[in-house]
Amino acid sequence: MDLKKIAEEMQPRSMAARDWVFQVIRTALVRGELPGDMPLRQDEISTALSVSHIPVREAFRQLEAQGLVRIYPNRGAVVTKLSCKELSDVMDTRILLEVGALRLALPHITEEDLARARELLELFSKEKDPIKGAELNLKLHFSLYDDNQTLLSLIDQMHANVDRYITPFFGKEEVSAELYTVDEHSQIISACESKDTELATAILRTHLQRTKNLLLKSPLLN
Repeated sequence: MDLKKIAEEMQPRSMAARDWVFQVIRTALVRGELPGDMPLRQDEISTALSVSHIPVREAFRQLEAQGLVRIYPNRGAVVTKLSCKELSDVMDTRILLEVGALRLALPHITEEDLARARELLELFSKEKDPIKGAELNLKLHFSLYDDNQTLLSLIDQMHANVDRYITPFFGKEEVSAELYTVDEHSQIISACESKDTELATAILRTHLQRTKNLLLKSPLLN
């Protein structure tokens, strides 16, 4: 568990210690560096991040609220592990939320929103680092969605819960090809530019369904 490297990426620290520790551990979870059923040791994390036990305990509670860890009496925090059924349910929920967010956004999407989406797509198409590519993919999706922070927070939570089952396999060419098709994302943006709600949401739904099918093949579910 190398949290120091992630912590260095997130410097300078401009948030409360609890929130910063939460973000560091959450990033490690999303990247698949902390596998399901792995115990999280307060002492190790406190030492690695040079913080006291208090922000670590508070971060554990935040992670538990997002379904990423479970806290047991006399055992501490343990990384959760989803079953195939649970992951399928999370993805079905994510599809409903993301399609709904796009549908809500389209009537009042602006030229600036669309320009930002095209800019992110350009960066995404050139990115060679799979971790950075995944982060750009999420930013691209969010750039098109309704500015409802409660809704976006729920979508982000869904991403965190499922991405950890596929991020370790981004290096495989077939995974990247299926998940991060530039053409498909471009088609979604084009449909948004035309204000064609039905077409945009249909392409997005197909894209996310493909992601679900790929996730259900993850060796980490076995």
